[in-house]
Amino acid sequence: MKLYHVAVHREDKWYVGRVLERSGLTTQGRTLDELVVMLRDAIDALWAEKDVQLELVLSPERARGTSARSVRRRVSA
Repeated sequence: MKLYHVAVHREDKWYVGRVLERSGLTTQGRTLDELVVMLRDAIDALWAEKDVQLELVLSPERARGTSARSVRRRVSA
């Protein structure tokens, strides 16, 4: 199973995620769950990879309700 790290920040009412290991994939969702769905769809469409694990890295200045450190959330299939 491939692991991708995703930098996540807030822009207005959207969560925006960018895959760090490979260039060219940035997408958004109104919730973190929706962002994960959009990331999986984009990874499958661009790179033909279905069985991936995502680790979301939320920036503290952009993620509401989090501590001062970066927040990591691992999402499995």
